[in-house]
Amino acid sequence: MSEKHATVKLYWIICVVLCLITAAEWAVFQLEHLRGNAMFMIPALVIMSIVKFILVCGWYMHLRYDHPMLIKYYLSAIFLSGATVFALGVLLS
Repeated sequence: MSEKHATVKLYWIICVVLCLITAAEWAVFQLEHLRGNAMFMIPALVIMSIVKFILVCGWYMHLRYDHPMLIKYYLSAIFLSGATVFALGVLLS
């Protein structure tokens, strides 16, 4: 693909966003009034983790510059592993 790579400034912006999300994850897990509310804590942590995953894979692993078939292989493996973890969680609970 002939897309131009991102600038250093954009990588720093993404770095700051990742740090902020990590701080929010830490706060959700450490603050007593948030930790006691599983209906809030679990979805919040899952959503923040997915956003971080997309940012890291999309920008730092340069997936957006790879061939589309490679991206499909990668995403299908991630989907299958996530479905397996979900199914095991449902079966073991």
